[in-house]
Amino acid sequence: MFTQRSTRALFATALPLAALVTVTACGNEKAPGSVKVGGAPVTGVHWTVESVTVNGTTTKAPGGAYVEFVSDERVRGNYGCNHFDAEARVTADSVDLGRSDRTLMLCEDKGRRAFEKTLARALADKNTVQTEGTKGDRLLLTRSNGDTVTLAERRDARLVGTTWTVTGLNSDGVAQSLPKAARGRARLVFEKDGRVSARLGCNSGGAKATVEDGHLTFGPLVTTKMGCFGAAADIEKTMRKVLEGTARYDIQGDALTLTGADGTGISLSAEK
Repeated sequence: MFTQRSTRALFATALPLAALVTVTACGNEKAPGSVKVGGAPVTGVHWTVESVTVNGTTTKAPGGAYVEFVSDERVRGNYGCNHFDAEARVTADSVDLGRSDRTLMLCEDKGRRAFEKTLARALADKNTVQTEGTKGDRLLLTRSNGDTVTLAERRDARLVGTTWTVTGLNSDGVAQSLPKAARGRARLVFEKDGRVSARLGCNSGGAKATVEDGHLTFGPLVTTKMGCFGAAADIEKTMRKVLEGTARYDIQGDALTLTGADGTGISLSAEK
């Protein structure tokens, strides 16, 4: 039976940069702590990025973009393609990011690239913080010029029992969105009996899957043997690579990423 253990670490295959920031307390320094805004907790919560508003124009965030206030001294997240990990000063009134490390994935999709730049620019400034909603489950980060990042509290989707639809492919440091004709053709479902059912883009099948310490170990993949062409064949080739041997998995809200030992990966989204 599966036990979900999602890892929060950045993937080693996507880290051509220096070691990530580690914030520790020593001497008389204040130990990293929790922060509340309007009585609602901000730190220790997974905040999905919903949108960014710049000069009055609102752009919806792509799947997988999130911000996590680890403590009052550290923030990490995903801009929409690349991960970041930053020193920060988080208070009940504002958030101010300091030195930041980020992965260097090339986002092939122009929309994601543009959103990444917009979000990174917004978070680089000092932002005021305020909550919305009766339960404080929405967060607004506002720059001095009025630009706003809207965040919503989200619980991580369950690995098991969720239908995960493939939304992108990652290879050689390049993140590719699926072509329109191929969207919705590939998905995974991790069953309670310890197996994964797979639709690979053209063929379908399944394999045994064992979950341990942020990794999935797959048994032999048994599938149908239809001939595949075009975009469906490309998706299937990548999925077969990832579903061989052991892959690292990471769940952030409704987004799942599987990364094989050779760095090949697939991005998936939980069906609503």
